Amino acid sequence: MPHKSTSPLRWGIASTGGIAEQMTRTIHAMPGAEVVAVGSRSQKTADRFASKFNVPRAHPSHTDLCNDPNVDIIYVASPHSEHHDMTVIALNAGKHVVCEKAFALNTGEATEMIDAARRNNRFLMEAMWTWFIPAVVDIRRRIIAGEIGKIVSIDADFCLNISDPNGRHRQADLAGGAMLDLGIYPLTFPCFVLGEHPDEVKAIGRLTDGGVDATVAGVATFPSGAISTFQTSLDAVSGHGARIVGTMGRIDVDPPFWFTSSFTVHSHGANPRHITMPNEGLAHEAAHAMERIRNGHIQSNVVTWDATLQTMQLLDAVRKQVGVVYPSER
Repeated sequence: MPHKSTSPLRWGIASTGGIAEQMTRTIHAMPGAEVVAVGSRSQKTADRFASKFNVPRAHPSHTDLCNDPNVDIIYVASPHSEHHDMTVIALNAGKHVVCEKAFALNTGEATEMIDAARRNNRFLMEAMWTWFIPAVVDIRRRIIAGEIGKIVSIDADFCLNISDPNGRHRQADLAGGAMLDLGIYPLTFPCFVLGEHPDEVKAIGRLTDGGVDATVAGVATFPSGAISTFQTSLDAVSGHGARIVGTMGRIDVDPPFWFTSSFTVHSHGANPRHITMPNEGLAHEAAHAMERIRNGHIQSNVVTWDATLQTMQLLDAVRKQVGVVYPSER
């Protein structure tokens, strides 16, 4: 249902981690929006977050946050293992939802989340912020316009050294591993800039002793004939760039490619052109979500529900090939 354009959209923040802090700072600085509540697993952590970021109300549970009548939209920033339940509870409570990537553990969970949005007539979007970054949007425009010819290959990597054995990235019960948290970026970057999804993906990987993926590399083929390669790891730091090669040139995307502010176009027979564009980070996706809500839409026309489901199917295929099964899936 459309939101009254004369009043700000009121956000509730579900979870208190780093990305929740980043989104809260972002929304505080945006016109037509305000953060009015935060929910956490304890009153203490909720109070600490609320005090730090000047949030009026702090709730000791996600359910309490969802039942807050002053909240219009909830940003789900919890570990992946909690995305499904948090999102469905919020939608059933009549809230709109922007849910962090990876959207869910698997395609089955994602389908149930989308069904809940449709049933409750509420907006739901996966927070795939890369797809709203101006430089990435412009790269897609150039590729679709044929500026570097027919695309032959796209390569991207996202590897970090996340060594804490007790952190969420290495915990199977929190849906840890490199793919859902980091690898989703190089896996889906080609999908966005090409405007299509792979017809095949092949991956190999190495698991931690705890059974989550420590390092994964793979290749995907697209209906247009393009081939992409992706790498991700929890054990080392990579260059974080991306390269798009076409028959008439290439585009080198400056790191970090998933929220880049610049890229270089190399066209055959022409001097390289380095292009820099403004980048307001998470604000682009937040503004898009609010615009869609205000106009009565229940899904994004950029990160569509179909695109999210196709992404989950890709992640499912990769996890199956490398042998990652989360406890809740057994």
